[in-house]
Amino acid sequence: MRSDWPSLTVITPTYNSGKYLAETIDSVLSQDIPTVEYFIVDGGSTDNTVEVIKRYEKHLAWWVSEPDQGQANAVNKAVRRATCDFIVEVDSDDLLLPGAMHAALDVLRNTPGARWVAGGVLGFGTAEAPRHEWHMPKVPRNLLDCITYRFQAGTPGHVWSREMMQAVGGNDESYRYLYDFEFFARLLERGERCIAIDRPLAAYRFHPTSKSVAEIDKFAGEWARIHDVYIPKLPAHQQVIARHRIAVLRAGAEYTRAATELAEGNGAEARSRFLRALASYPPSLLSRNGLGCARRILLGAP
Repeated sequence: MRSDWPSLTVITPTYNSGKYLAETIDSVLSQDIPTVEYFIVDGGSTDNTVEVIKRYEKHLAWWVSEPDQGQANAVNKAVRRATCDFIVEVDSDDLLLPGAMHAALDVLRNTPGARWVAGGVLGFGTAEAPRHEWHMPKVPRNLLDCITYRFQAGTPGHVWSREMMQAVGGNDESYRYLYDFEFFARLLERGERCIAIDRPLAAYRFHPTSKSVAEIDKFAGEWARIHDVYIPKLPAHQQVIARHRIAVLRAGAEYTRAATELAEGNGAEARSRFLRALASYPPSLLSRNGLGCARRILLGAP
């Protein structure tokens, strides 16, 4: 890599992820980028995490193992120490794909004013949490897109300007689950632009103890907080659009659960959920989920 390319800080927050951590570290080191500093921030793990970190200690610019206030706090500690031009967060159960950082830095170097880029993410699971998916990045174009979830760009596929990240104060540590989405919203509110990279950059692992599997039901409360904070900051006409989209999403989740109940032979529960979704926001019936569920329940269609 040419010496005039941007430098990169990679941050891996971890807690009791010794089972996956070595694979994560190897995926970072195999990027073969000389202008990189690698930080690992452990929240005081009680498994073999520290043992794994020590095996790679000579490749790390800094690491620590101490109690913290969660993942957002761990990342912020590393951001305050970072000295490179750009920052990447790769959690201790995720992976960078081969050549990912070369591709990201190439775009950053050759795009005037670029401060934030995002690539696609592969999703993979385990025998206990099977999941197989992939997507190219659909980045949030504006604050409205972000808070109504009109984007698809997982955190390990993002690269941020250090100056930009520090200017907004890093992550909001009061969020346990959606600190990254709240951070995106804050950036977009300030007028920052996310540039899509037309290739996958990272892989996201689903497993029984990951927050996106074990605690997914707790995400809704933080989405509600984000909506409460950021909807009032939109122009009046966008506030109307946001509330419509959010109501359709919430009803759509209920329609999906109703269809699942019907497929499992629970007709009464399916009908109850369908009517609950319809009552919560009648226009949602015209959505794809609403019409599909109505066809199955009312007409017996497959």
